[in-house]
Amino acid sequence: MARQQVDLALAFVQSQPGAAATILEQQPLEQVADFLSNVPHTYGATALEKILPQYSARLCKILQPNIAAALLSEMNVSLVAAIMRHCPGELSSQLLDLLPEKTRLACWLLLTYSEDAVGAWMTANISTLPDDCKVADALARVSAEHGMVNYAATLVVDRDRHLKGLVQLPALMRAPPTAAVTAVMDKLLDSLSARTALGAAANHPLWVDRDSIPVTNRNQQLVGLLRHVDLRRGLAQTSTSIDKTDGTDPITGIYETYGKSLLALFDTVTDLTRTRTGRGN
Repeated sequence: MARQQVDLALAFVQSQPGAAATILEQQPLEQVADFLSNVPHTYGATALEKILPQYSARLCKILQPNIAAALLSEMNVSLVAAIMRHCPGELSSQLLDLLPEKTRLACWLLLTYSEDAVGAWMTANISTLPDDCKVADALARVSAEHGMVNYAATLVVDRDRHLKGLVQLPALMRAPPTAAVTAVMDKLLDSLSARTALGAAANHPLWVDRDSIPVTNRNQQLVGLLRHVDLRRGLAQTSTSIDKTDGTDPITGIYETYGKSLLALFDTVTDLTRTRTGRGN
């Protein structure tokens, strides 16, 4: 029975992470920490991504550092940075040291910007092509980094990281191998400053026909890409506080069906933890 409860709860977390986050936020921190410590990190991170950063930071304080870091390493870097902003300085430094190097460096960059700025929510780990490369080289780079299946387009920069354009995979594949990338790219000079306030960025006319906008620093060098989904997430998380619900949420059907199983899992996990540590009696 316990195994069935666990399977049902994990299925709920995976399929309805927002509803799972609602349930988790209303449980005692210690109980939620037990849950996150005893389920696969990918599942825990799925729910944690929907939990407000200030609550996640409180969880990180009581989780074992290696477990907290494992969960964070599965998450979007912008969300990791948002959580770090709510952690005490010593804990933030400890967790950053435990993250994979690429994640750690990207997170550190985001933390240099204020929470309500574009730079705090951009995707810092983006692939680029140099403007002096040929089509054959560009295709080789794309294949090595992305694989052709998942690749759509990438930004082109000069050697000083100034934005030059955007090149699409179909255009690369149709072009002669010896052609310059600049000959097949679309010029793309518009960008957002990393220090632009999220509210101002939301009104930028570029969103009319784009779902992401390049982000540059004060020297007009490319530092990231702001996706519209991350813009919305940033606006929501910088203006939202944790609300306690009264059980009349409109997702009642799924909540009632799976939510109680998730709560039952807390009891199962707690019992298992106590059995392992001898705290039960």
